[in-house]
Parts: sequence; structure tokens; C-alpha cells
Amino acid sequence: MSVYINQITTALPINEYQVEEIGSFLARTAKSSASGRKAKIVAAKSGIKTRHSVLADFRTDAPKALFKPAIPAVEDRLDQYNLHALPLALKAIEQLSEFDPSAITHIITVSCTGMTAPGLELRLTEALKLKSSSAKHAVNFLGCHGVFHALKMAKSIVEADPSAEALIVSVELCSLHFQPTDDDDSILANVLFGDGAAAALVSGSNKNQRSIELDNFDQEFIPSDDKMMAWNIHSSGFLLKLSSYVPQAIEQGVSDLFNKASRSSNDLWAIHPGGKNILDAVEDAMKLTPEQMKASRNVLRDNGNMSSATILFVLKKLLYESERSAPLYGLGFGPGLTIEKLTGKVHV
Repeated sequence: MSVYINQITTALPINEYQVEEIGSFLARTAKSSASGRKAKIVAAKSGIKTRHSVLADFRTDAPKALFKPAIPAVEDRLDQYNLHALPLALKAIEQLSEFDPSAITHIITVSCTGMTAPGLELRLTEALKLKSSSAKHAVNFLGCHGVFHALKMAKSIVEADPSAEALIVSVELCSLHFQPTDDDDSILANVLFGDGAAAALVSGSNKNQRSIELDNFDQEFIPSDDKMMAWNIHSSGFLLKLSSYVPQAIEQGVSDLFNKASRSSNDLWAIHPGGKNILDAVEDAMKLTPEQMKASRNVLRDNGNMSSATILFVLKKLLYESERSAPLYGLGFGPGLTIEKLTGKVHV
């Protein structure tokens, strides 16, 4: 049977930063003047114009800051996650015009930037007044490709029960995990990652003129050491490792994943904008046109990398801005190194 994403909505925190502000903040908190200069250069070349955060820390005149006067412990960061995650998730969900709490049979939350029990899936169930019998699932700590797992779950759920209605909610507060550093790869991560949330409704019926039909999912695992892409919990916070070699590995992995797939210049592409170099690598590997890269590059420009939520921002653009129905390819990347592939169709 067919399974559809019938609606996608997104939400951003109120604190919007120009990338120059982020570069200046990183320069102020750098351990050396050389690293400070490097941070400004990386920011200028990042392909990002603006980024958002639940924190006001990244401005020079911030009245209250998590990162002043000392670097916070992991529990302080998680306190901020628990304070901000639910309101930002609700901000996205409230925009779902098709949302009917009584119809939701499954809720799937996705996040790698905060964890607690009871979790966000239970807090949302209460806040939204979902049925207590609704199934609650949490996709935690998978990184940037977490929403692909949520979509796979939702598709399997609906295929098993055509009457099911799944609500997917991704909330990522990446800026809570800033770490001062002189390491080149970590400077890049500090520039890239921002905050955002997204919601999607998945069911077995095409309820709107515009929808995304989910077809197949594939995964390619590229064995690597944990210095390529990793996400670990430390006493001082969540620590990200993002090697500059990731784009090169992704370019080869994507080529292998698509080597037998037939494609055309009319296809629509939703590529997780993990960074400018990653988008460049996929564009080169797949021989994509600037128009096919537009949605992913614009999301990176306007929001940076919001980890798992980012792909829903891209899919939303394709869903509501496409002028034609067309085959859809989606790509996500996560620790491991893992590459996720989605195939489907955008209906307009």
C-alpha cells in the first residue's frame, strides 16, 4: 500500500544570528588568536547566512548566558534542553492544519541533543492531549539521519495498519553543546550547527493535493574509525567529531548507493545539508543541477545544520515550492559513517 507525508511544518527559536556574529563569538572564546582568525574564515566560507538558537549567548551583550562565566556541565545543558525542547516542538505542531489529536495512533520523537525520561514523546502526549493508548516511540541519539529512521518506522506502522496516523516530531538544540576549541574540525562544527524543530503527519491516505509518497529506504554503511563522525557524551557536554574527510567518504558512498539507479534532471532531491562541502560532494557524485541542489543549499544558508530536523526543512521546501509532481530522492548522513537513502514521489 502507499504511505504519504501529508503535511510538514517547521519552527525556529527567536534568537537569529548572522554567521558573522557566530564567527565573532568563536573568535572571542577561542584559545588562541590564530584559532579566532580561523573561526571567522570558516564562518565566512560556510555557505550559511543565518542560524538560530534558543540561547542569547552568542551576542556580546547577552544579559544571561549559559556559557558564562564557565563552560557548563552536561546537566546544565540538559536543563536547558528540557526547558526549551517542548515549546519549540509545540510551535511546529501548532502549524499543522491537518492535525487532529484524536486521530493520532503513534507519536515518534527524534532528537540527539537531549535525553530524559519521561521523554519528549510523553510530554507531547500530555501537552497535545493525545489518546493515552497512542503508541509512543523515541528515536534518540542517532545524529543527523534520525528522521530517516522515524520515517521508516512510520511507513512500517501504516503498512501494518492502514488506519494508523503517525505524528513525527524532531527537535534539535545543537547550540546547547558548544565547546570552545582550537581543533579545526570542531571549529567547523561550532559554525555549522543551529537549533530547529519540525513536525510531519504520515498516513495511508493522500489527504492533500500536495503530499510526499514514501517508496523505499536503503542504507549504506562505510566502516571508519570514530574520528570520522561521532557523537559522544562527556562530563563537560556532548562532544562531536566531524572530520574534514567526511565529504570525500560521502561522495564515494553515494556513488555506490546509486550506481544502479536511473535518474533524470527532472528528479527532486532532498539532501541533508551537513555542510557546504558535503553538498558539493553529492552534487559532483550525482551530477546534479543547481536547481536540484537549491532546496538543500537554501536551508543551509538560512538555518545551518539542525541535525535530524534539517531534512524535514528540505522536504518541506520541495513539498510546498515544487511546480510539478516528480520522483524524489532523499539523502541523510550520520555517525559511522552511515548514509540513508529515501526514494518516493512529490505530488503537487
